[in-house]
Amino acid sequence: MSIYNWIQKVFFETYEEWHMKDPNYDRNGFHIIGIDNSLKAMHDGYTTYAEISPSHAIKGCTSMKAVVGKSKELVNLYLKIEDKKYLISDLSYSDAVKIMRAFVKKEVLPDAKTYTEVIGNDDAIVKSAFEDLSKLLLADPKTAQRFLKKHKHESMEDMDHAWEELFFALERKGKVKELDWKARKDSFIPAVRKLSAGLNLDPNEKILNDEEDIPRWGKILNAQWTECVLSAMDIGSDSYAMMVLSKEDFEKARELAKVILHRIAVIEEM
Repeated sequence: MSIYNWIQKVFFETYEEWHMKDPNYDRNGFHIIGIDNSLKAMHDGYTTYAEISPSHAIKGCTSMKAVVGKSKELVNLYLKIEDKKYLISDLSYSDAVKIMRAFVKKEVLPDAKTYTEVIGNDDAIVKSAFEDLSKLLLADPKTAQRFLKKHKHESMEDMDHAWEELFFALERKGKVKELDWKARKDSFIPAVRKLSAGLNLDPNEKILNDEEDIPRWGKILNAQWTECVLSAMDIGSDSYAMMVLSKEDFEKARELAKVILHRIAVIEEM
């Protein structure tokens, strides 16, 4: 460890040699409070996972990854130890933070009795979920088939790139409209009209305050619509990748996105 990195670690609790990855952060170096912030974002529904990795194996462990559990109040913690995958399921957020902080600050692992080996290959589940999501959102079998043949989607490692390519494919087909977070109402209304063409969902712009923003306008529209949802893909930016889906398709899409550790939500939750 360099003198600079030692000083950062000891005096400032910044770990330059460690790597952190979540939907909004992917680089070496983070302050210890980054763990707390990443898991808070998970608990608040803004992200789905947070992963930390040391520069060298610690007692055989090369990564620790927190993933939102079946209940939003619980976390599943995955450990990669000597090329095997282990799981501690149904942790509270506070317990997950303690374990991850101890891994970074003290270079210790939780008691081996608390985690079990994950048997089987998750890649098939991830691949199937991405294929189902692509077919659902593209809504055209031939287009979906061409898209899936063109873009690698075999494992969780492929998902960030595959998710980005799915966004571009949907945008080209006019099923997603990206708007800057500062977009005015005169940009928002035409975008919603284009996305909802043929669905008899013409938004009443008179009830939308000019001084508000996309999430608040979307919340008003979603409260009025009975069969459809104004939603968005989380593309890791300040913009909104808006979609209009039927309520049934929205629920399916939201759950499939969770499997691949990405997020589709109602616009007011973005």
